[in-house]
Formats: sequence, structure tokens, C-alpha cells
Amino acid sequence: MMASHTTLEVKFLKLLEARQIPQTLRPKIQKVPQYLRNKNIFDKHYSPKSVSIGLIHYDNQNLKLGENYKLTLAAKYIRNTHHTPESLHQKIADHIDELKGLFAEDVLALASTAESLKGFRSLEEKLSWLLFVDGCFLLYILDVKVNSVFDDQEDMNNIKFDQLFYLVMMDVLLLENQLPFLVLKLLWKNDNQNELIYTMMNFLTYYHWTIGHSQMKLLNVSEQPPAHLLDLQRKLILLYSKPKTKEESVRYSKSKEHIWLTVRNIEDLTAGGVNLKPSWSTRPTDIEFSEGWFSAELTLPEIYVDDKSASSFVNLIAYEMCPDFKNDYGIISFVVFIDTLIDHARDVKILRSQGILVNALGRDEDVADFFSIISTDLIFNPDTYVEVIAKIHYNHFNKGHIWFAQGYRTYFSNPWSIIGFLAAFIALALTFVQAWFSIFPR
Repeated sequence: MMASHTTLEVKFLKLLEARQIPQTLRPKIQKVPQYLRNKNIFDKHYSPKSVSIGLIHYDNQNLKLGENYKLTLAAKYIRNTHHTPESLHQKIADHIDELKGLFAEDVLALASTAESLKGFRSLEEKLSWLLFVDGCFLLYILDVKVNSVFDDQEDMNNIKFDQLFYLVMMDVLLLENQLPFLVLKLLWKNDNQNELIYTMMNFLTYYHWTIGHSQMKLLNVSEQPPAHLLDLQRKLILLYSKPKTKEESVRYSKSKEHIWLTVRNIEDLTAGGVNLKPSWSTRPTDIEFSEGWFSAELTLPEIYVDDKSASSFVNLIAYEMCPDFKNDYGIISFVVFIDTLIDHARDVKILRSQGILVNALGRDEDVADFFSIISTDLIFNPDTYVEVIAKIHYNHFNKGHIWFAQGYRTYFSNPWSIIGFLAAFIALALTFVQAWFSIFPR
């Protein structure tokens, strides 16, 4: 009885000491939540395929070959900086306590086991070495792709750099493969932080879901540097978020909870006279709905779906779902909105025919299933597309607009329809004139 009573006291003590996870704009580096990994079809997109970066996948037996390349490229970066390895490593060691605070506790605990510490005297020594090597490796990858400071003919252990770069590119944008920005800043070849961030942004322009060089200056990162490379990618993707005015928020706030459930899929929208138009960008914020007496138009960004974009989608979603990350669910809301528009393969086919969706994943059914699965059980922000969804909702129930739009689409959507309509109108007019003179001859 006494033991049971003691056990309860310990449990009550833990209950009182339990704290809510604080949310910040700069979350700690952590593992993908298990409930997301349970979607087994996407588990492969959370783990690196060539190299491990940081603590989570360190000493993975499937990545041993990548470790050799990592050391080779880290050494090349150090030579290019004209620093000694010892001096760069010391920069990391001097900030090791601060860097430890940027990793989740369970990640540090995993790296502190006796087996994991094999070859190191302490967690601090292991962490300083891994961050030093991985940071130099990542900076080499970022810098050479931007400035092309490698030899095209160079062959590293029978693998060309471009081949290695393609394999590494997806790995460096995985949630579990991130390095704190502070590591990159400490190891950068000079003290110019803006140059480092510009190099990181330049690297991301080689990815299809980002912005061009001309828009980079619009992103103000000097006051709030990114948490890591994946965080910077998210900032670039959501760069053009348009804050709603107070009038817009009041206008749509009363109906936003249920109108998300009334959005029709692409097939139903086009059957109702809604035209689709590509925005010729990949920004989730480039979604608009305009309506008039004769037509309604839904503008959507280009959606590219292949293995690389699938990896990007699921890792950005996992990042926004991190319990300590305070954000507006910009990527998740976009995915949920697209899923409301795509119910089956016919919707994908229509989007492809309009130049909005590029399917490099496989069958159209695969794309429809992809969005259906990744959007399941996600928490999204109902304010994100509330104006667009409200306009679609009201347009659907405005029968007058639909009749006008369907009539315009049937008879005036292309030259042959117009010619056919005019021919029928002229024939009907001549028939009327003939009948008139038959009844009332001159």
C-alpha cells in the first residue's frame, strides 16, 4: 500500500511540473511527429537517401558512403576559406551550449547514449565535431552551386559532383536533416551574414518551388534570420502573403467555418462555367477568383508534382506541425485547399490541360491520392483562402451568374461557337422575316 501511495505522489508531482510546450518563431531541430510517419506511404520522404546532417540520422549504416563524400567536400570548403580546421572547429566549440539549446531534448537524449557516443568523450565533443563537419559540407554544397567554384572534370570517388548534388539536394531540405543557421554563420568564410543568406537563397532558386533572383531583395531577413535552410525555403515560398484588410476579415469571418466544406471540385466548377487560369508562378498566395456577368475565373499557381516536390510538401507540412513552431499554417492551408479542388483523376486531367498542374509522379490517380493522403488530419488556417472560397461559394449559388456564364461559354468561348451562334441567329431572323411577310404581304 505504501509503495502504491508513493507511486501516486510521483505521478501527481509530474502532473504539477508538466508544462505546455512554448511556441516560438524559431523552433528547435526535432524529429518528424510520429503520427505523420505513420502514413507509411510517405515515410521514405522523411529520411535521407545519401547523407546525414546533424544528430538524428548520424551513424546510419545505409549512409556510410555519403560520409566519405561529406568529409571530402568539407575539407574542400575549409581549404577555400583559408582557415585552419582547428580554428573553425573552435568557433563551434565556443558556442556549443547555445547550439545544444537549438535541438529538441529527445534528439539530444538519443545522441547521448553510450552506443551513440562511441568514439567521443562527451555529447558536447560529439556535437561540436558533427556540426563542424556537416556545416562545412553543407556550405560547400551551397557555395559551389551558386559560384561554380568546382572543377567540371573532377571525379570524386567515381561520382561526378552534379550527380552527387542531385542526390544531396533533397536530403538537405528534410526536416530531420537540418543544421541551425548559427552553425552556418559561425563557419561562413567571412562575417557577412547577408552574403550567407543570399547564397542560401540562390541555392534554393534551383528548386522549382521558390522565387527568382529578382525578388530575393523583397525578403527582409536581416532582422530575423532563418532558423535553418528548410525554414528559409518556407519563407521564400510564402513571400507574397497578402494581409487581409479589416473590412475583408469582417465580411467573411461569419461564414469561414463552413464554406470550406462547400467548395466544389474542379470538374464541378468548370461545369458551372468557371474558367481556370494559371498564374504562371508557383506561389501559394497567387490564388484569386474573379466573377462577372458572363464568366467567372479561378486563378491558380503552377503545381509541379514529382518525387522531389512530394518530399518538399511532406517535410514543410511536418515543419509547420512541429508543436513548438508558431506559424500560420501557410503550406498546410494551401495543400488542404488544393485537396478540396481535386477529388479524382478527372480533376487532375483538367488542371493538366489548362497548364496548371504538371504530373511527373505517375498516373493522374496517383496525384489525386497524394493530395488526399497528405491533407488528412491536418490543422489548417481557415482565414488563408476565406475570400476566394467565399466567392466560389456565392458564385455557385448565384444561378443567374451561372446561366450567363454557361451561355457565354457555350456560344462565345471560341470563334467556331460564335460563328455557329451567329449563323443560327441569322437563320432564325430570316425565318421570322419570311413568316412576317407571309402573313402581312407588302
